[in-house]
Amino acid sequence: MSTDNETPVHDFLPELPPPPVNVPPEVKPPFMASDRKSDEGKRNQPLGMKILFIALISLGLLIPDLFMMSLISDREHAQNTTVAEISSSWSGEQLISGPIITIPYDSISPDDTGGKVRLLPESLNFDADVKSQALHRGIYESVVYNTDIRLSGDISLSPLESLGIPMSAYRFKDATVTVGIGDLKGVEDISALELAGHKIEMEGGRNLQVYSFSNIDEMEWNDDYVYVADNSAVSQGSGCMEAQTGVIKNDSVKYPYSLTMKLRGSRVLGVTPIGRHNDIVISGDCKSPSFKGMFLPSDREVADGDFKATWTLNSINRDYPQAFVGNRASSITASAAVVDMLVPVDRYQKTDRAIKYAIIVVLLTFIAVLFAEIMMHHPIHIFQYLLVGLALILFYSLLLSLAEHISFGLSYLIASVMTIGMIYLYMKGVLGSGKVALAIGVLLLIIYVFIYILLCLETFALLTGSIGLFIALAAIMYATLKLRIENR
Repeated sequence: MSTDNETPVHDFLPELPPPPVNVPPEVKPPFMASDRKSDEGKRNQPLGMKILFIALISLGLLIPDLFMMSLISDREHAQNTTVAEISSSWSGEQLISGPIITIPYDSISPDDTGGKVRLLPESLNFDADVKSQALHRGIYESVVYNTDIRLSGDISLSPLESLGIPMSAYRFKDATVTVGIGDLKGVEDISALELAGHKIEMEGGRNLQVYSFSNIDEMEWNDDYVYVADNSAVSQGSGCMEAQTGVIKNDSVKYPYSLTMKLRGSRVLGVTPIGRHNDIVISGDCKSPSFKGMFLPSDREVADGDFKATWTLNSINRDYPQAFVGNRASSITASAAVVDMLVPVDRYQKTDRAIKYAIIVVLLTFIAVLFAEIMMHHPIHIFQYLLVGLALILFYSLLLSLAEHISFGLSYLIASVMTIGMIYLYMKGVLGSGKVALAIGVLLLIIYVFIYILLCLETFALLTGSIGLFIALAAIMYATLKLRIENR
């Protein structure tokens, strides 16, 4: 039984701790757009600096690029010098002009002290059969040839009537005949000139008043198609065969003529259409003849390493008459019909064209490597970019050195395989991924194939190149857009 003085039991129990208070978890403030921009800025700042360094490296690689262009120019100059030396030893370019009759006349008035009239043939038939061959010196070669030439036609005195000089004033007994030949060193044999049934032995000489000739590559024409050259441009080999005629008289008959010769020459063979009517035929065994001069052939055939070109020209096609007083040697030379048998050595031209695309190849490759770095999250040192760029420039040195010994196409293939293979192995070691390195190699393969196509094109090279660059830029813009979406 309990009493009123008893203490309750709960007074002796220890005091319990208060129940825990439910505190809501801490709520972070919402992500602000400004914070995202700040984070992106911190992330993109190294990428922006790397892009700047890549751009600087690309510009710096223009220096070895310029050195390569200078090397190509030096090698091409060495080739041209060697070809000129071979031609000089064999015989130079040949241009046949004649026969041209020079007739002196006496004074016909107090103000006239006399002079000389040049009379051109009434007709000219020219036929040449060319046998070409290649002479080598080191890695260079020059095309030379032997040719059999026949000249024939007739000469009439009727054009003299247009000059207003009395026929009695002409000293026909002192008339001379001239046949211009580009380089007398190449004359192996020449027959006597048969003129009106008489054989006239001709001797070598030099008469710039009747015949002057410079190398075809040095010839220039103004807007009126008149040959322009100073005396220094005239080849020292310019010569002619001359003789006194002794058979021309004051009559109205025509004087038939004929002349044959065997010549040696280099690259070029041409003839001036000095007749009132001209039939010119040049044939030979050159694989790639080029037709130059004021007139292109009326008909041509080039097949199986042989060619045949025909010109049918009249005096109305040129800018000098059949008879004139003074010197028209330059105008006569400018009217030549020419066949150029230059070997088509385009290795230096194609290499020079290829190296002009070097900056594009470097930029596209650097962009591909940068994308690979971003996707793989594997930083690539800027020095490694420089090594890749130098490998791309070395491609052109390989191309040039190989092209001097083998064909340009095979040289391009070997240099491309070597360059792409080296960059593929290097990027595989840097990135540690064969697939990404292979993708970079495939991209380089596409670039080199595209550039080779441009080198082979002529008319559509600019159009094809512009379209290709447009597609490449569009692909890069799309790729950067995808990268931006992934980084959000």
